[in-house]
Amino acid sequence: MAVDRLSLLAGRRSVVSGSGAQERALLGLALLFLGLFTLLPAVYLAVQTGLALLGPTREAVWATLTSADAWRASRHTLEVGLGGTLLALLYGLVLALFVTLTPARPRQWLVFAFVIQALLPPQVVALAWTQLWLPLKNMMIAQGWDSWQAISNPLQSREGIILLLGIHYAPLVFLTVRAGLLNLSPEVIEAARVCGASPRTILRRVILPLVLPSTVAGGALAFVSCIGNFGIPAFLGIPGDYLVLPTLIYRELSGFGPAAIPNALVLSAVVALLAALGMVLQRVFLKRGRFDVIAARLKVAPFHLGHAQQPVALVLTVWVSLLLLAPLLALLAKSVSPGLGIPLTLSNLSLDHYSYVLLHNDATLRAFVNSVSLSVGSAVVLAGASLFLAYQMEYRRSVLLRRLLPWIEVPYVIPGVVLAIAMILLYLKPLPILGWSFYNTLWIIFFAYLARFLTIQLRPVLSGFMQMPRDMLEAAEVFGGSLLSRMRRIIVPLMLPSVTAGALLVMLLSLNELTVSALLWASGTETLGVLVFGLEQGGESAAASAVGVISILLTLICMLLASRLGRRLPEGVLPWRA
Repeated sequence: MAVDRLSLLAGRRSVVSGSGAQERALLGLALLFLGLFTLLPAVYLAVQTGLALLGPTREAVWATLTSADAWRASRHTLEVGLGGTLLALLYGLVLALFVTLTPARPRQWLVFAFVIQALLPPQVVALAWTQLWLPLKNMMIAQGWDSWQAISNPLQSREGIILLLGIHYAPLVFLTVRAGLLNLSPEVIEAARVCGASPRTILRRVILPLVLPSTVAGGALAFVSCIGNFGIPAFLGIPGDYLVLPTLIYRELSGFGPAAIPNALVLSAVVALLAALGMVLQRVFLKRGRFDVIAARLKVAPFHLGHAQQPVALVLTVWVSLLLLAPLLALLAKSVSPGLGIPLTLSNLSLDHYSYVLLHNDATLRAFVNSVSLSVGSAVVLAGASLFLAYQMEYRRSVLLRRLLPWIEVPYVIPGVVLAIAMILLYLKPLPILGWSFYNTLWIIFFAYLARFLTIQLRPVLSGFMQMPRDMLEAAEVFGGSLLSRMRRIIVPLMLPSVTAGALLVMLLSLNELTVSALLWASGTETLGVLVFGLEQGGESAAASAVGVISILLTLICMLLASRLGRRLPEGVLPWRA
């Protein structure tokens, strides 16, 4: 019996020793993954920027940096960035206050219709809005307003870009402010009521100061998103010769190829500095306006607008629905139009444009295959990586990985054009020793997606690990379960909803991505976002609209699949759920 016990203990020690080796190997792989896809591009970009400013090309680089085009594009970037952020702040804040603090009906539709505007591809959004102008112009001319014949599309201007950026990124402000409002302590509001404060006073002197950090965070995120957006300024600004830094960089690279990389590098550094400025201002305001309260979930809406509640709800519902559905219906109408200049009626609806893009255009088929492959591949790789990263961060409490968490968010927070330039610099030449070349291949876009969307996949998995009972893992570890055994039998079954939801979000965002892939694609590696942009620039608006409608349908399918997991997910994983 003693011999049997000794052999059993020895067996357990060997299992634990093997598990420890697996843990160390896992930590090493996690650090290698983060180093390759988050740290290396950022460090290499910083080094190359310094070399460009101080090396042999410094004269040409400084000439580009101080040129009239660069200054004008920088001014335009600030204009649309600040204007779009201000509009997003006002719009998102008002809707967040109404939906969260009052018994808004229909809340679920309001949240869904508002948030989905940020999840739709920006280039499709811009294309859909431009399709609204021609029917409106024709209608006004038919009513006798002949002066409208000389009016160009007002959206193709600075004000049009600001309008669409504000509408598109207002949900970012809405989500951050709503999260802060939901975590308000009900006792604070009740105490203010007991002291005789009116609802307006409570809002102004209690609620708004308490959600100031959330408001500033949402505003900073909207600012960074506005200055880094490529799709909306490209569709609206290029026809009107209103270039921002991302579109100027695109023009430089598309016109001069790799020879323009040093110039594009310093221009992308300006975009990065503007984004960093937004994040620094966020930290300054957060430190000045910090309020600490006991966090308790706000379960019941504390205010009611009385007789105005239903009219205000109706107006906001109609407004949000109109901003969502009107451009999409115009996009759909354009995609089934019989031809240029022919009025659309029920009798002449045509699917020729869908037939063309799906059956007779090789570039379209390539783009669909490439986008689906990239989105599914990045979702699968990031799902596995996030599972092991979250295990080390939350269960093992790895100090090193937790300190690297802000770096994981950098590729998603910085403008996509900056990440694209970093990838070009990193993979322009064949890899040392191996001799592999990833430039002008799908691999470079794939690596960029892994870096950009890692945080999107990781956040839901981290939330899932926080809610998972540690006792099960600890018991399995005590009784000699190996790491792979624990992963297969405990972690994967319990974390599957969160992992799947994160993967669907990655697919949702990467399927129609344009800002990064616009600078990385080459002939044969087109993506859906690049395809829509190319068709529109080539004068095939109806075909571009057809691809846009298909992209929206794919987006809705991903959202529907993720929503089916909604009841089994931690709160806040799916942003469109009320």
